Amino acid sequence: MKWTHFVIADPLPGSSWGTGGIGLADFDGDGDLDMAISRRETQTAYWYERKDDATWVQHVIGTSETFANTLGAVALDVDHDGFVDMVYRGIWFKNPGVLADKPDTPWQVYPYDGGGHDVIAADINGNGKLDIVSYDGHVLAWFDTTGDLAKTVVADGRDDHGGVAPKGFGDINGDGHPDLVIPGLWFENPGDGRGPWKRHPWPHKPIPNASYGTSTRVWVADMNGDGHEDIVYSDCDTGFSHVYWVENTGGGTGWVRHQLPDPPGDPHTGSFHSLGVADFNGDGIPDVFAGEQEDPDTYMQSQGKLPMKTPGLKPRGVIWLSSGGAKPTFTPNVIHVGNPGWHDAVLGDVDGDGDIDIISKIWNKDGPTYHADFWRNDTPVRKSTPEASRD
Repeated sequence: MKWTHFVIADPLPGSSWGTGGIGLADFDGDGDLDMAISRRETQTAYWYERKDDATWVQHVIGTSETFANTLGAVALDVDHDGFVDMVYRGIWFKNPGVLADKPDTPWQVYPYDGGGHDVIAADINGNGKLDIVSYDGHVLAWFDTTGDLAKTVVADGRDDHGGVAPKGFGDINGDGHPDLVIPGLWFENPGDGRGPWKRHPWPHKPIPNASYGTSTRVWVADMNGDGHEDIVYSDCDTGFSHVYWVENTGGGTGWVRHQLPDPPGDPHTGSFHSLGVADFNGDGIPDVFAGEQEDPDTYMQSQGKLPMKTPGLKPRGVIWLSSGGAKPTFTPNVIHVGNPGWHDAVLGDVDGDGDIDIISKIWNKDGPTYHADFWRNDTPVRKSTPEASRD
């Protein structure tokens, strides 16, 4: 595989830890994808206007005290006016709709009763409009964007660190409605998202003494082409993480967990806080991406927990290429070793050439600066063969 690294911002505003989640969307309507993040220290959200692969121009979205305790974020058109907004913990910012001509125009801010470690977008009630889903490790809820962001609690009383981002939704039981996935449980959509969500188990494998408790990144996708939506997940927010695909053998009632091989190099692994599923080499088969955090956190060891990463571990960005077929194998391809690391990453065709690129940022640096990065996919397209889609 071939990837080219570009810097979006280095350094980011501020000089201390804490960079909120990424929004990737065409905020100014010029036909290409821009990026948005927030910073704890400055209590400000920013969007970065893409001029070309190597040139990104910083603009301010707005400020809020909420950003002092924000991680999750997602880009979607909350008010359905045709312009993509930004949603964070407890607040959302309305795109002013004039950014093409006036990119520094302030965005109006509005509150809502949600947010936390994970904030994602999904059409929960099947009306063709994206809704907000949030998970703070205790309460999983969704917010109807066509109903004044009315809150529906899917589950509460949990004690996870996180677990529904970046794409913990999909039709697990094949009834045509999007269900929701968190560590060890999937919740059956009652039909329009309202009413009781029945809970079902799936075989998540916890890490004992995880640095910050149970936490995953999760992505629902059909990984073996059998028509059943599977669960791909990575351990995160702890050292010694792994990546898995959990095979749905039908209706979400039978599961087989498969661990993907750890990347070559250092025998230890860090926190795979970045996760995504896409066809990265153009062969028509879904592959898996995961990246280890740059964070050097070790203080949790004083509380009997695992370090975020072992001393000397250099974070790796990894793509597991799938062989396809009913029983796919996944071969790890390390696309980068060392800084810049990967705290959160989002996937999209940033440069408009038809393949999937990656935008990433870090949380806590182990280098000189905080930064956000663009990874351009320059991998030559490979065509799938008939054998690749068979047993």
